[in-house]
Amino acid sequence: MKILHTSDWHLGKKLVDKDRQEEQEKVMDEIIGIADSEGCDMVIVAGDLFDTYSPSSVAQRLFYSTIQRLTANGTRPVICIAGNHDSPERVESPEALADVSGIFLLGYPNSTPEVFQTHNGIEVTRADEGFMELLLPQLPYPIRIIFTPFANGERLKTFLGVDNADATLRETLEAKWQTLAEKYCNTDGVNLLTTHQFVTHGVDDTDSREPDDENIINVGGTSAIYLENIPKEVQYVALGHIHRCYRVGSHEVWYSGSPLEYSFAESEQEKYVLVSEIEPGGMAQTKKIPLRNGYKLVCKTFDTVDEACLWLKQNPDVWVDLTMNTETFMTVAETKAIYESHNKIVNLRPAVKNTGDNKSDTSNISELVKDKDALFAKFFELKTSQKPNDDIMNLFHEIMAK
Repeated sequence: MKILHTSDWHLGKKLVDKDRQEEQEKVMDEIIGIADSEGCDMVIVAGDLFDTYSPSSVAQRLFYSTIQRLTANGTRPVICIAGNHDSPERVESPEALADVSGIFLLGYPNSTPEVFQTHNGIEVTRADEGFMELLLPQLPYPIRIIFTPFANGERLKTFLGVDNADATLRETLEAKWQTLAEKYCNTDGVNLLTTHQFVTHGVDDTDSREPDDENIINVGGTSAIYLENIPKEVQYVALGHIHRCYRVGSHEVWYSGSPLEYSFAESEQEKYVLVSEIEPGGMAQTKKIPLRNGYKLVCKTFDTVDEACLWLKQNPDVWVDLTMNTETFMTVAETKAIYESHNKIVNLRPAVKNTGDNKSDTSNISELVKDKDALFAKFFELKTSQKPNDDIMNLFHEIMAK
């Protein structure tokens, strides 16, 4: 069988204040096309379906239309779990409608699917808290899926019934997963695990790190999951949370990564979906398929406005974080010329060279307070090591007038 593994769609996410709906629509189309062309039997979306607990109606429409199309008219099951950016309640709310189409929306660590058969022959034969077994008409063997949507210490107590205050997420999930694997998983079927957590090689792993805006999951390192915590019966692990596509260690434990570059920390990072081919009792064979429908994020630094404008005009289809090295503060005309050269500038910051001691004399501060212009000029000089030019002073006057 073939599974397509994707995650961290973050539908509705903006780049600072720049809307990316068009890009997200195109990359969702691309993922659907890959699932179809590769003949995938199942799709797993490993969390962070949306960017916020309360996504816009536009983001929700894109999500539901995408997963409906991924089912290939109800013949291909789609498994979606909640990530730390998702509301578990929102993820599971349309469950009754989704299930009949072979879409399984799983929000909580203890979610238990219903045992039933869809009108297209996809059958849930066994289910437990955090587990489901599927039979597909085209396959002669079952597919077992151990799943854990995003979990933290609080959810251990609420949804997994953990009473031991000293129990770590790592210890709890290892015990939970191992119990399910021993009860349901053998070499007569394909055995999968999907979760939205931070997984590393082990305690000595210093290479893996979470995205800059995701470290809340792994406070103090107590929530990191190690490879040794994953049951040996599992043939493929579909992870979400890390935005870079990579395999953890030498095992078939994979992060698919996000489909778009969502921050400049991911600048010029290649994006993929994963397609893994698996048979009962065998080793998974996984390949990375590039995604091409998003704009690249590029950080650039220039010394002159002319140089910057030339590059910007030559590279219109990228998002840009732009730094200008300058001896003096940029004028309004210079700033205007840069923005007129490109419509995807996310940040523009002048890097003013330090031309001297930035310690200003504030001994006469009582006199300066009486003169707002002089006080502002002194503050500006303290912060930038230069005196404000006429454009800056005029802007200051406009603000004060308002």
